[in-house]
Amino acid sequence: MSRCQRYAMTAAAAAVVLGPPSAAHAATKTVYMGAPPKDQKAFNQPYGTDVVDFFPGKVVIAAGDSVKFDPVAFHNVDIPPKGGEMLAQLAQGAPITSSVDAAGAPFWFNGLPSFAFAADLQNQANGLGKRLTYTGAKRIISHIPLNTANPFGVLEPMVVKFPKAGLYTYYCDLHPGMKGSVSVLRKGATPPSAAQDKKALARQVRSELKVAKRLTPSAKVPPDTMYVGYAGAKGKVEYFNFLPNSLTVKSGTTVTFAMSPGSLETHTATTGPGDYLTDPASYIGVIADSFNLPQFDPRGVYPSEPLGTTGRLTSAYHGNGFWNSGAMDTQSKTLPQSSARVTFDAPGTYRFVCLVHPVMRGTVIVQ
Repeated sequence: MSRCQRYAMTAAAAAVVLGPPSAAHAATKTVYMGAPPKDQKAFNQPYGTDVVDFFPGKVVIAAGDSVKFDPVAFHNVDIPPKGGEMLAQLAQGAPITSSVDAAGAPFWFNGLPSFAFAADLQNQANGLGKRLTYTGAKRIISHIPLNTANPFGVLEPMVVKFPKAGLYTYYCDLHPGMKGSVSVLRKGATPPSAAQDKKALARQVRSELKVAKRLTPSAKVPPDTMYVGYAGAKGKVEYFNFLPNSLTVKSGTTVTFAMSPGSLETHTATTGPGDYLTDPASYIGVIADSFNLPQFDPRGVYPSEPLGTTGRLTSAYHGNGFWNSGAMDTQSKTLPQSSARVTFDAPGTYRFVCLVHPVMRGTVIVQ
C-alpha cells in the first residue's frame, strides 16, 4: 500500500478472528490500531471520516493471556511502565539554518529547533513483529511505519503477554487522547468469551458510525472560517477535509483556518505550487513528504509567518504563492497554535491542502 493510499484511509487487511469459538476463552485477543479492516470502508467512503481509536477500546483477559495489537492504520501502541506516562510525540533537533522562500528571503524560524518524531517511534526494533511480556517494569512500545512503501502489507502485529492481574492503560503517541485499556483478571478467572468480545466490538463500531453519520451536517462554522478537519464526540471520529470545502470571500478578507474543538489530529492549511498526490517532487510535494521521513521540513512544521501575525496572500507571496498555517493541533503541550489567519489581497482561486493528510482539500475563491 502506498503512502497516498494510507492518507486516503483505504488500508485493508485480513479480518482476524478474536478466538476459537470452541474454547472457553481466547488465549490471545486482538486489538486493532484503528478501525477494524472490514469496517474502514463504512467510515471512509460515505462520510470522509476515520476513527482515532483502538478497537476494542477495552479488552479483558486472564493472567497469562496475550493481546495482539494489529497495525491497520497510522498509529502506535505505547504501554508505559507502572506509574509512567506516554511518550512525547516529537523530539527537538538542531537549530534550523538557511531556510529561505522561493524569492530567497529567509524564513522567520531560522535559528529555532528542527523537529522529528521521537526516536522510539522511529526505531524499527521496537514492538511490531515481536512477542513481548509486560510486567510493568519497563515500557513496551511499537514503532510507526515511516518511509515504507507498503506499510500495512509488511508490518506484523505486536503480541504482548500480561502475566500479572491489573488494569493497564496504553496510548497512541501520535494522537494524544487516543488510549485503550487491558483488564487482566487473576489466573483462573474467566474473561468474556469470543462471542461476547465480537458483540462488544460491533457495539463500538455502531456507536462511532452514528457519530460519523451526523458529523458534518451538525457542523456550525463561524463566518470567514474554514475548519481543517472536523472532530466528533471526544475527537475520536474526524472528518478528513476542509469544512466548508469551498469558501467565497471578497478581496481584502481575512480568513481563519482552525482546528475544530476536541480534535486529536494534527493538520495544516497550506497553499502553494504543486501537489503531493500528483507530483511528490513539487514544492508542496517535497514539504508534505517530509512528514513521512525521519526529519520534518521546517516549512511544513512552522507557520510561514511569525506567530501572531497575518500574511497578505497573493499568487506571488513568498515568491510563489506559498502560505502555511504550520502544524496545528488542540493540545496545549505540543504545537504552538490551533489556528492561523491570512488576508487575501488579490482576486483568484486559492487551493489549500493539509500537508499531513494530503487528501484533505479546500478552496478559497476571492472576488
